[in-house]
Amino acid sequence: MKALSPIVSVVILIVLSLTIASLVAPWIYDLVLTTANETGISTEQQVRCRQAGLDFDSSYGNYGIKYNFSLNVSANESDWIRVRVVNTGNVNLYDISFEVLIENATHENIIHYDATDSSQFTSSYPLRPGSSSLLTANISEDWNESIALLKEVKVINSVCPGVSAEAEL
Repeated sequence: MKALSPIVSVVILIVLSLTIASLVAPWIYDLVLTTANETGISTEQQVRCRQAGLDFDSSYGNYGIKYNFSLNVSANESDWIRVRVVNTGNVNLYDISFEVLIENATHENIIHYDATDSSQFTSSYPLRPGSSSLLTANISEDWNESIALLKEVKVINSVCPGVSAEAEL
C-alpha cells in the first residue's frame, strides 16, 4: 500500500484552507464593519451628550409642571400636562416626550406621551442651548384627580436619551 505523497497532501490542505477562508471571510468582514460602526456611533453620541442638559423651569407651576386631570372633560378639551423646560447644555434637543408615573387606588402606571405637534421640536427646529419652552402632552386616558395622583414627570428626548428632566410631585 502506498500513501499520498507529502507534496499532494500539502496541496490538498492548502486548497481546503483557502476554500474555508473564502467562505468565512465575508461574514467576518461584515461582522467587523458592523461592530466598528455601532461602536463609533455610540461613542460619538456619548461624547456629544456629555455637553447636553435639560431641566425644568421652576418658576412655572409646581417644579415647572402644571396639569389638569378634570372630572368633567368636555368633548373638545382633554386632560393635559404642561411643563416648561430649559436646555441647560450645549446640544440641540428635539423629539421630546413625557414619561409620567400615575398612582391610583390599586397600582401605579408609567405612561409615555409625546409632546403635541404644536409644542414639539424637530431636528430642523430644535430646542437650542439656553432656550426654554412650554411643552404640552394631551392625556388620552380619563384620569380623575380624586382617584389618580400624578407622582412623577420625566421629560426625555431622542438626541440624548440619557439626559432628562425629572421631578417628583
